[in-house]
Amino acid sequence: MSLRKSLVVAVAATAMSLTVQAAQAQNCMEVLSRTPEASGFVAALVRTGQTTLLRGSGPFTILAPTNDAVNKLPVHIKTSVFGQAASSEQDMDPVLAPAVVNAHLIDGKHMAAEVQAGASTQSMVTRNGNELKLVRGADGRFALQPQGRGRRAVEGHVVRADIACSNGVIYLVDTVLIRQP
Repeated sequence: MSLRKSLVVAVAATAMSLTVQAAQAQNCMEVLSRTPEASGFVAALVRTGQTTLLRGSGPFTILAPTNDAVNKLPVHIKTSVFGQAASSEQDMDPVLAPAVVNAHLIDGKHMAAEVQAGASTQSMVTRNGNELKLVRGADGRFALQPQGRGRRAVEGHVVRADIACSNGVIYLVDTVLIRQP
């Protein structure tokens, strides 16, 4: 009986190990595509042609706004960047949409786990030049604070951090990280 239990435990451990390895073998675009709460951001990535980039070697840090964050935007920005059910690529603003998407993409892998509460921060520069600082509050929650030149970004909070992918890491954030005109 104990041999049988040992065998069952060994099989279960092997299956879990393979599942973790399979999840890490998925690139950032594949992981995002399987994240229902980021489907609006995935639509923007598709519309702006960034999917090939996020399937590449990276590494990347992606600050993916949740669908709730996208839904808080004014209608004209939401439609121009993230689309709507009946929209097409012609509705995409060719300047605004890529700028908004690039405000959420960072070259390099920046893990939230490396930031200690109140003791350290992680500075990052998005692909559109916004400077952000990742700060862990005393409550353990992470905030993204705009820094430096222009301060074109807005503050947001991390809903879920350190979502692993083979070519980087994904954060789900509660805000679309741009100043609205």
